[in-house]
Amino acid sequence: LAQAAATEHATTPAQAVRTYWRAFAWCLFINMGALLWGYDSQVGGGLLSVPSFRRDFGSLIDQQYVLAASWQSAFNSVSSIGGMAGAFSLGYISELFGRRGAVAVACVVSIVGILLQFLTPAHENGMLLAGKLINGFSLGMFVSSAGSYCAEVSPLALRGITTASVNLWIDCKKHSMSNGVIRGTGNRTDAYAYRLPFALQWIFPVVLLVGLPFAPESPWWLVREGRIDDARKVITRLGGPTIDAGMQLQQIQDTIELEDSYAASARYIDCFRGVNFRRTVVATMVFVLQQGAGVVFVLGFSTYFFELAGFANTNAFNLGIGVTAIGIVGNLLTFYTVNRFGRRFVFFWGMLTCTAVLLLIGFISISHSQNARWTVAAFTIIYNFIYQTSIGPLGYVIFAEVSSAKLRSKTVALGIWVNSLFGMVVNIVVPVNPDQANLGGYVGFIFGGLAFTGTIWTWYFIPETKDRTVDELDVLFEQHVPARQFATHHILRS
Repeated sequence: LAQAAATEHATTPAQAVRTYWRAFAWCLFINMGALLWGYDSQVGGGLLSVPSFRRDFGSLIDQQYVLAASWQSAFNSVSSIGGMAGAFSLGYISELFGRRGAVAVACVVSIVGILLQFLTPAHENGMLLAGKLINGFSLGMFVSSAGSYCAEVSPLALRGITTASVNLWIDCKKHSMSNGVIRGTGNRTDAYAYRLPFALQWIFPVVLLVGLPFAPESPWWLVREGRIDDARKVITRLGGPTIDAGMQLQQIQDTIELEDSYAASARYIDCFRGVNFRRTVVATMVFVLQQGAGVVFVLGFSTYFFELAGFANTNAFNLGIGVTAIGIVGNLLTFYTVNRFGRRFVFFWGMLTCTAVLLLIGFISISHSQNARWTVAAFTIIYNFIYQTSIGPLGYVIFAEVSSAKLRSKTVALGIWVNSLFGMVVNIVVPVNPDQANLGGYVGFIFGGLAFTGTIWTWYFIPETKDRTVDELDVLFEQHVPARQFATHHILRS
């Protein structure tokens, strides 16, 4: 273990990309499933503004087609409910069929769910909800599988980059493609105004199914299944003939043996026992902190703030797309900062600066002048850049790294479960329009207070996982090392 750890510590990200480019490429491929998570969440809300959709699934009131508020809530939340179930199921499916097999199951489920949505006739709202629920089940599996796969296939130097890219793909699909599709089809007067956005989702599970037979399985899963020769072949394939596959294989076997000495079983209940409880809390809290930091409030209402600043509806929408582009740039910047400064450092300062921006939005909103509205709109852009360079992508890094290898699929699944739950709760609690509660930008005070509390929690409980191998993290947690000392604590090896 000491020799393998020394080799990994000595490898830079640039060297790792050159040597493990196959692993890097396959991680990006598997992350394609995360694109659907972002697409579904955004296209659902976008369809509510499409006249043909309101006509076919709403009712005529005062010469206008209107969707019942209860149905809108169900339509927006049912995917999250399915995602919670899908994430929870991953803990069993991925252990039974492997990481690659779990993605294949998710693809089949997704194809069925999309088919139901595509074939739903007018006014059959229940059938449409069933399709979104089934597809949501697959989305929970996709995102959970992506985090587990990247953490187990990537070498230490690339682990932060590949796990952070999960958030990048979610952000790309959430705004860029979904918004473009709605703008391109929304003016149609037939059912294909909303059926085409549904149908486009088929591209990704089909592409995944075609490529999965060629994708390498997680060597960690193969070793646990006793398929040692297959694991050695995968390791060699991922890193090429120049790497020491035997040493890496031995590292996996020794780490598994170490974790087995700590706990004999790997059930969901074990995620809440002993030191694993601490690891589970960290893996789930990163997503609670994302919601507490006001991402739904600021980014969800960015177009609203732009309209208040005096931009026309079309320009406000285009500015919203610009905000997304800035967020993508921030995600790409994380590929450097995650290894340069570390997970804990970037996440903490992201929480702190987001807190400051939220409070500033609240204070500036006290004034109702045009300059104040312009300033709030500007801070919306600043917030997005900060969030997408820190809390957003780092949440997916930390939750995938902080778990033990033995419980990774289950801990990651719990993280996505909590992510779906809190995302759904915040979407229900926060009004569609801030003025409905006569709060406007004052909501910044509420989320600013929550984010400040989360910042304090981050300081005391988020550990540094940068440059720590799986076995090193196991030892640090077993020795109850404080989170603030993870980066500097010296591990004695026998």
